[in-house]
This record gives sequence, structure tokens and C-alpha cells, in this order.
Amino acid sequence: NSNPMKARLQSLPYGLRVLLATLSLGIGTGLVGIACHYLLEGVQGLAFGQASSDLLQQFQEAGGLRRFLVLCVTGCLAAGFWYVLQKRYKILSIRQQIDLAGDRDPAPLAHLLHAGMQVAIVGAGASVGKEGAPREVGALLAGRLAKGFSLALKERKVLIACGAGAGLAAVYQVPFASSLFVFETLGLAYGWQNLLLVLTSTYLATWVAQPIVGQEAIYHLSAVSWSASSFLQAIVIAFLVTPLAQAFAFLAKRASHKRRKDETILWALPLAFLVLGSLVAFFPIFMGNGQVLAQALLSSQPIPYLPLTLAVKGLLVYLLLRNGAYGGTLTPSFVLGVGSGYLVTLLLTVLGIHLDPAIGMLLGATVFLGTTLEAPLTAIVLSLGFTGQAWNLTIPLVLAAGLSYVIRKRWEKK
Repeated sequence: NSNPMKARLQSLPYGLRVLLATLSLGIGTGLVGIACHYLLEGVQGLAFGQASSDLLQQFQEAGGLRRFLVLCVTGCLAAGFWYVLQKRYKILSIRQQIDLAGDRDPAPLAHLLHAGMQVAIVGAGASVGKEGAPREVGALLAGRLAKGFSLALKERKVLIACGAGAGLAAVYQVPFASSLFVFETLGLAYGWQNLLLVLTSTYLATWVAQPIVGQEAIYHLSAVSWSASSFLQAIVIAFLVTPLAQAFAFLAKRASHKRRKDETILWALPLAFLVLGSLVAFFPIFMGNGQVLAQALLSSQPIPYLPLTLAVKGLLVYLLLRNGAYGGTLTPSFVLGVGSGYLVTLLLTVLGIHLDPAIGMLLGATVFLGTTLEAPLTAIVLSLGFTGQAWNLTIPLVLAAGLSYVIRKRWEKK
């Protein structure tokens, strides 16, 4: 390639090229986070009218019929979109982008459209997480930058993993948790250089996206404090919630593994959205990725038939993913964890053991996220970051996450 720009880049020292690629990635993924934020808000505004700070209120004011129609239309559009897209292109997951780096480049436009659709269906009320899109676009951008700066294959793979973490960091404003995610979930090797690249890209992306995405915690929860009894709570929750989380993780993996991609998606996905639409026409609490339900629980609003509500929420995620939709499971896992932790705390109350429901919800969320992400440390930091809690809560959360990890490993051995 006789590109003078490329030749000039190649004449730079290798270390400097790696640094420049990482800085460009941080800035770029920050912008991706902003784009996802505007797309989500835009779709929500278009679908449900004037945006308000209270998402549930926005959904309620739109009215049942409108919620139903929006989801039916979304289901038909999404089905047609993914059918055509996957007929023409192979969509690579982040794992595949890392493994195939150097052999096969993902098609940029197809992946951007694919990510955009994931955010759009969440904005329209689909029961999946929105974090898949910024992670995938971050990874895509990283691959392009690594190629542009002529980085070696080893650094290219590291950078793609950094891009996924930086995308997550930008959207949720959780740079430290996202850095842990890169090492725990994506399995990047611990080392000084890797640590430096991951931290630089995630913190820079968070900083760039902050003015638009905002830095206050996603969920409002007044400060929680822990006591000696929180340890008992942590142990009970780890034992009771881990199997539930494993069941959900198994279902979500199975759904993604057996996801419809052939022409059956054209009737199955609209049908799945029809089921969701019929439900949210009467119960707007099921709208979206689970943020509404999580906030209701954390604000201790009474939710009748909570066990049923949580089971339905989990099944809706499975139904959409299995029938052809794409999306993350991070927020759904968080809300299911919050609900499960709350239920276990209520159960103990029935037995005469009175404990703080707020800390129960955080313990449940930590156990659930730790299991579905296979990343106990990330789960602890996400639970604190999402709810804006102080670091001194780490102690009971570490106990719950650690115990849950041991339970999961012993179960996998069997």
C-alpha cells in the first residue's frame, strides 16, 4: 500500500504507535458511548413521547395501546433487518473478533447496523441489555485502529479486548468495573502493559462520554451500611441465588447458541415481540432491559407477585434471544439479582430474622452478575457503581461473590 500516511505511521517507534492507537481508541469509544446514548433516547422519545427522567413514568404516560403497537412494529422491523443482514454477512462476536484477528476482518457497516439495531430495540422496550452494542462497536473500532497503526497480532488482540471494555465503560460510566471485565470475562492475561492499555482506554472513554451520558449512578439508592448480620445474609444469598443465576446463564447461553437466523426468524421474532407487547400493554414494569423494574425494587416500591414477575422477566429475555434478537444480559442479570436478593431477605424475615433489604438486593445483584458474567470481581464493582454506593460495602459483597464462585466451580466439576 503506497499510502504516505500509513508509511509515516509505520516510521514511528512501535511503543508510540501502540500508545497512539490506545488513545485514539479511548476517544473513539467515548464517542460511541455518546452515539448509543443519543440513539437510545431518540428511539424512546420517538416511541413513547416526551423523554422524562423517570423512565417508568414515560412508559406509563404513553398508554397501553401505544406500548403494544410500538413493540409489534419493532418486532417486524427487527426480524426483517436481522434476516437480511445475516443472509449477507457473518456477524462476529467479540470473542470471534479477538480469535480471528489477522485472519478475518468484520464487515464494518454490517456490524455498525447490527449494533444500532440492538440499541434501538431496547429503546423501543425489548427485554434485552443494551451493553452488547457499545462493546461490539468498541471491539470493531479497536481492530481497525490496530490495523491502521500496523500493530502486531498480539497487541491487536489486546486492543480489541480493550475496545469492548471501553465501550461498556462509556455507556455505563463504570471504568474500573469495565477494566476488570476485560481481564475476567474476556480472559486477557494480567501484565503491566495490558493493565496500562486497558485502564487508559476505559478511563479515557468514560471521560469523553461523561458530559453527555452523565456521571450520576444509574440507580437511585440511599447509602447502605452493613453490620455483622450482613455476613449471614451474604452466605444465605450466595447459596440460594447462585443456582437461580446459573439457570438463567444456562438459558441465555442456550438461547444465543440456538438463535434463529434462517427464514423462521421472520415469523418467530415478531411473535416473541407480540407476546412481550401484550404483556407490557397491561404491565409497563416489564418494559426495556430491566432498568425500570430494578429501580422500582431499589426504591422499595411494592411489586405484587414478585417471584412471578422475576420469572417472567427472565423468560422474556430467553424468548427474544432464542427467536433471533440480539442484546446483552447485563441489566437483566442485575435486575434478577436485585429481585432474588430481596426475596431471600423477605424469606428470612418470615423466619424471624430481620435484615436490611437494600443490602440484600446488592448482595443478590453481585451473586447474579458474578455468575452470568463469570466475573465475581467485576460484579462487585458493578453493583457498587450502578447504585453509587461507597467502597466500604465491598466486604460483605466479596464474601457473597467468593462463596458463589466456589459453589459454581464445584457444580461445574460435577
